[in-house]
Amino acid sequence: MQSCKKAVNWLIFSHFIIDCYPGFIAPLLPFIASKVGITMKDAMAIISIANISSYLLQPIFGYFSDKCRKRFFVFWGIIIASVFLPMMGLAESFLALTFAIVLGEIGVGFFHPQATSFVPKFCKNTEESTWNTGIFLSMGSIGYGVGALAATNIYEFFGEQAIMYTSIVGVLTALAMFGCVPKVSCDEEDEHKERISLMTSMRAIFSLRLERILIAASIAKSIVVSSYTLIMPFFWKNIGLSASKIGWINCAFLATSTLGMIAAPKFEQKIGSRNTFYFSFLLTLPLSLAMVFFMKINLIVAIILYSIIGFVIFLTQPINVVMSQKLLPKYKSTISGVVGGFTWGIVGVLLPVLSFGMEKIGILNGMLFVTAIPLVMCIWVREIPEKPLD
Repeated sequence: MQSCKKAVNWLIFSHFIIDCYPGFIAPLLPFIASKVGITMKDAMAIISIANISSYLLQPIFGYFSDKCRKRFFVFWGIIIASVFLPMMGLAESFLALTFAIVLGEIGVGFFHPQATSFVPKFCKNTEESTWNTGIFLSMGSIGYGVGALAATNIYEFFGEQAIMYTSIVGVLTALAMFGCVPKVSCDEEDEHKERISLMTSMRAIFSLRLERILIAASIAKSIVVSSYTLIMPFFWKNIGLSASKIGWINCAFLATSTLGMIAAPKFEQKIGSRNTFYFSFLLTLPLSLAMVFFMKINLIVAIILYSIIGFVIFLTQPINVVMSQKLLPKYKSTISGVVGGFTWGIVGVLLPVLSFGMEKIGILNGMLFVTAIPLVMCIWVREIPEKPLD
């Protein structure tokens, strides 16, 4: 039991560390894009390429990690992410920036499906799985926030080349995690999975209506989060905020997101799974409207509302992941790759279109549009079970 707890703790800590590195991207991208000489639309094209290369492939990474009891994906994921993402600080051209971000995000894509599926394997029951999954996911958000804060301050006070030294932390974490997280033992389910093809796995996942609804809900949430964390920094820069201030704002958004994921099991326990989705998706647009209203009156209040949106929209994340895995337990890593990766990849494909539209109608008006998407999603939320699946 002690070794299981140790393994979960190291997976949680490793998730925190690896997600520090993609946290560099959002607050630094407006400044590096300006240095390289590219527009917001070009920058979003890089993110789109990275998401296609990483997140859309996560179901495939998840499929192979379902067949692989070794820690290959979690180990090399941290190594690749921590080595390549800091290279964005050295980029002098569009191609160099694309190379650093795409390869780094592939490392992030390696890590998540296997790590997410490993956490429940070291837990005793559903309640413990939901709690630990919530902590695991929330530590990723904390990592994003800390990464944003660290990168912007290093950039501002020590220069962009100093960001490369952060790779040391990731490499050391990968080595320590490799020694502290054991291989997952083979059982009958694992032996059965050896005979299942990727296409069979994907057909099984997408054949279930509830699974499709959960995937759609994850896409709706991901559109909001990507817009707020990747496009809003361009707005903050346009109104004259420094890199470190943008880092603090992104950190605040991700900190409240973390609180949302930690609070998710309590919300689920008190009001039920379905009502937690309703609460999250119905409140996002009114909060966004309030944020836009206060943007011209009181910037501090607007930033507070911006942060609260992070809390509200992330309430569904741990519930979505655990419920998706419970529907088809044979494909935990593959499902983790779909819900936690593929959905972000779909959003990545949409980002250039969203950024192009926001250049035409304004970033704040674009934010109102994307926060209306979860509201529309409420039509299907009624089919989500009222209580957690056993």
